[in-house]
Amino acid sequence: IMAQPALINGKAYDFTQIIVSILGVPTAGITALNYTEEQEKTNNFGAGTRPVSRGHGAIEASGSIELSMNEVESLRDASPDGSLLKIPAFNITVTYLNLQKVVTHKLKNVEFTNDGVETSQGDTDIKRTFDLVISDIQYR
Repeated sequence: IMAQPALINGKAYDFTQIIVSILGVPTAGITALNYTEEQEKTNNFGAGTRPVSRGHGAIEASGSIELSMNEVESLRDASPDGSLLKIPAFNITVTYLNLQKVVTHKLKNVEFTNDGVETSQGDTDIKRTFDLVISDIQYR
């Protein structure tokens, strides 16, 4: 019997292993999460045809989250009038529970930039994607 070859890169990070905490509460009704940072970087030119330095713009963080209506309605309790737009800035913690290396990312000073409901006939779980504004992302 041949030995089973070892996995070269070990176990992959996967969606089933993440814990997302919003307002300090683990959130089970999340079906998608996206967060990113962008920074403009520009070559500066002087004499000659090659750059002489590089300028860096501000780092802008943004993201989106897809939530079930059950989670949305729970979050509405943190708002003075039920609107997601009125929830004060909060943090989102994302923990990736990989046995090889547990990783935690923190989305800081998050706010919703839109609110509402999308549904149609046949929905068995009403979900919606909400855009987020984020001050910064801590990867470590």
